Amino acid sequence: LEIIKFTKTIAIANKESIICAWNLIQKNLKKYKTNFIPVDSEHFSIFSLLQNQNVNNIEKIYITASGGPFIDLPKRKFEKIKISDALKHPNWSMGKKITIDSATMMNKVFEVIEAKNIFNLDYKKIRILTHPKSYVHAIIKFKDGLAKILTHDPDMKIPIYNSLYFYEKINYQSKPLDLNILNDLKLKKVDLSKFSTVKILNNLPKYPSLFETVLITINDYLVFKFLDKKISFKKLIYLINKITKLKEFQKYKKIKPKKPEDIYRLNAYVSSKMDSFSI
Repeated sequence: LEIIKFTKTIAIANKESIICAWNLIQKNLKKYKTNFIPVDSEHFSIFSLLQNQNVNNIEKIYITASGGPFIDLPKRKFEKIKISDALKHPNWSMGKKITIDSATMMNKVFEVIEAKNIFNLDYKKIRILTHPKSYVHAIIKFKDGLAKILTHDPDMKIPIYNSLYFYEKINYQSKPLDLNILNDLKLKKVDLSKFSTVKILNNLPKYPSLFETVLITINDYLVFKFLDKKISFKKLIYLINKITKLKEFQKYKKIKPKKPEDIYRLNAYVSSKMDSFSI
């Protein structure tokens, strides 16, 4: 929020700020006439595909998810998942927390919220497709019958580089197009019986609210409990779904963040409530 005041263009990679405080970010972007570029690979892909396009022409946006290390693991084996198993992401080298979010698919839930905020879309227009190779990052189906797909190697250097040089278009030394992957994309709908966290998207508020802060805080707390060997992977998914539905947290769906302090205070409050639960 402070940096926006002093730059003509800002590229944001941080999910949490976009999820919890997009209305505050957007207000500053307009006030200081600052351009915004999303850096997350899926959102940079959507951003690129929408250049010179009318957002009202969008029929559906598909963002892809690798499915993490358990895309092919039967649900009955989730009981035996170890921390070391959950940290073995097949395509991306990330920090522990985000790697676990990928394994539970909460990372993709967050990315849908990001996409909804950044591009001012209804949740109904955004879908998740599993794609084990992480080569396709976004697909947009337009109302005129056309569909656009953006692909690149699973390497964050590419969206970061293109964000930094978006207006200059300086060449980037990349690998040749991988036709083997393109001929075997394996795009599928999410198996909701395994990745039930994705169902959270069905009950999110249409407009910016403090509930997104609740969601982020609950997930953060539980992921670190899992990494601390206090809960199993299966219980991690179960508790994310259960606790986010509690009545005492649902009320925040109707409250909009007015300043950063609203988010900080709620984050601390939800964390303290989590401490009081028997987890």
